[in-house]
Amino acid sequence: MAGFEKPSKMPSYRVLSRDNLDAIHWATLDILEKTGIRIVEGKEILKMLKDQGCEVDFKKETVFFAPSIIEESLRKASKVVTRYSPRNPKYDYKLDGRHLYFGTDGLCVNTTDLETGEWRSSTGNDVARIVRVTDALDSYPSAGGMTASFDKPEYIRGFYDVVAKLNNTEKPTGVYLGGGNAESPELSRALFDYQLEVARVIAGGEEALRKRPLAGGGFYGMSPLQFHRLYVEHTLKLAELGFPCFAGSMTQAGATAPVTLAGILAVTNAEIVGGISIIQLAYPGTPMHTNYYPAAFDMKYGQWAAGAPEEALLNAASVEIAKYYGLTATVMGLVTSAKVPGPQACYEKMMSTILPMLAGADVIAGAGGLGCSMTASLEELVIDDELCKAMLMSLHGVEINDETLALDVIHKVGPGGHYLAQKHTLDHFMKEQFIPELTDRSGYDEWKKNGEKSLVDRAREKVKKILKEHSVPPLDKDIQKELHDIIKRAEKELPKKL
Repeated sequence: MAGFEKPSKMPSYRVLSRDNLDAIHWATLDILEKTGIRIVEGKEILKMLKDQGCEVDFKKETVFFAPSIIEESLRKASKVVTRYSPRNPKYDYKLDGRHLYFGTDGLCVNTTDLETGEWRSSTGNDVARIVRVTDALDSYPSAGGMTASFDKPEYIRGFYDVVAKLNNTEKPTGVYLGGGNAESPELSRALFDYQLEVARVIAGGEEALRKRPLAGGGFYGMSPLQFHRLYVEHTLKLAELGFPCFAGSMTQAGATAPVTLAGILAVTNAEIVGGISIIQLAYPGTPMHTNYYPAAFDMKYGQWAAGAPEEALLNAASVEIAKYYGLTATVMGLVTSAKVPGPQACYEKMMSTILPMLAGADVIAGAGGLGCSMTASLEELVIDDELCKAMLMSLHGVEINDETLALDVIHKVGPGGHYLAQKHTLDHFMKEQFIPELTDRSGYDEWKKNGEKSLVDRAREKVKKILKEHSVPPLDKDIQKELHDIIKRAEKELPKKL
């Protein structure tokens, strides 16, 4: 399945009218012109923006964008992005506005132990197992890993993660460039150079990397309305190399943005549009993708309310805003506050996904995560795979034609007959009905006879089967050696930058 092509007559859901979208756009322009964006420690970037015609207050580290600059920047951005597989081109896919993709979570710092169900800090082995299971599941076109090798030092773990991913999938996987720690800029710059070297080795050289930029990066707002110089600099380096970039925002309603849904959408959009404008002013035509992650905030517990109903509305509205500009967008979905797989996880994940899906989302990310994306769960990953397939049924709509109306069959069977023996039933039932793998539809007696297994029990069995039977050809030995040499060199040199 991987990528689902959106039908031309698919059912749709709209949160915002055209007037609503215009109002958010004008609010965004007003924010960027009058309040502006602060770029922390970003003197050189601010100078560049001033040279490009923006108003800059160097004392406040703030740039103000005229509406004409914003609208021109949005026009210049290339709006189709290709995700390249580092290992097999048949898994490449395009974010082109015509397809829907589901993605795994990418924020988890823990892994739920497959045997005990307890949360624990993730290891490199967890990354490898998660990627291998993701590789085996049809709903996910890429295999990002969901977590990291927290058993390795922070400055080096990303390299171990890349090797673990590449050895366990041929799908596109995260070769992320950028990041680092704003408190250690020298280390972060050195880390970026090593990341780029790793990308060149995987791609087969500088020229091959430019032709198939399998790596990418971008930056998020430090909400409200701030970017840090370090992350903007890294992204501009990628844009200079011709790599696709993203601009993202992770606002929280009532905490880092207004509590009203309209207000949080305005701030979220201002951060993303401001980010796009910075990149386009420096390198016009850079391919752009957007990550709209406005989040509900639980005032009782003082944390993200993952899976809240208002978040589903925010996700759907974000899709519509991105489409207003002709941009593709990743939004949150398949998210939950539940700590374990089960009823709460299922209803929150479906609720947070179905609205942005019907709004025409390009990528909905969050599969496999639990507890507000704090832990990665292999069981949840396979449950979410089934949820994705079930929800996609709603996009097919109801096909009406002579064959599907089946009048000839209805007349043939007549009153009191049945349709089980009809060829028409055999020809169509696989397409017209969802056939689950994990969901139990047996009778009570049969369920008892088969061990009274829950959904989670069946998901765990599937995970173990995949880990036992699913294999991925290992990475080329020469590439493995080159990557190993880079890692060892980085382990020796990078601590000097701390």
